[in-house]
Amino acid sequence: MKKLTYILLISALAVACGGSTSEKPEKEASSLSSRDEIRLKQYQVQGAKIYATYCANCHQQDGKGLASLYPPLAGSDYLLEDMARAACIVKNGQSKEIVVNGVTYNQMMPGNPITNLEVAEVLTFIGNAWGNEAGLIGVKDVDKWIDACGEGY
Repeated sequence: MKKLTYILLISALAVACGGSTSEKPEKEASSLSSRDEIRLKQYQVQGAKIYATYCANCHQQDGKGLASLYPPLAGSDYLLEDMARAACIVKNGQSKEIVVNGVTYNQMMPGNPITNLEVAEVLTFIGNAWGNEAGLIGVKDVDKWIDACGEGY
């Protein structure tokens, strides 16, 4: 019994002392990316709620749009090629004709009464749902984009 206790004690000490200095820098370096990863997940969860409230009626739950009335967001070349433009459209609406994946749409989209943080969250959700891969859309970027929005969206 004493031998087993001794072995367990030595094993515990070896584990406790084994990587205390060499593992710290790796943990600190990875915490930055893990923080962004957590924020990405938080934005996606909140963005899904915002999408369900403001977007799904027209663009549908699956992001495929509605016939020739409302464009798809799933796999949308128009959305993914310019997230700054997308932020302006989400916030301020749009009344111009657009071409999405080769199909012309001319339905007016109203602006949404949401904060810039909520714009970032919904764009992060849309940008990473249904096979889209836009990554994290930060609120600081959205702030800049919204401030630079031109007339005519």
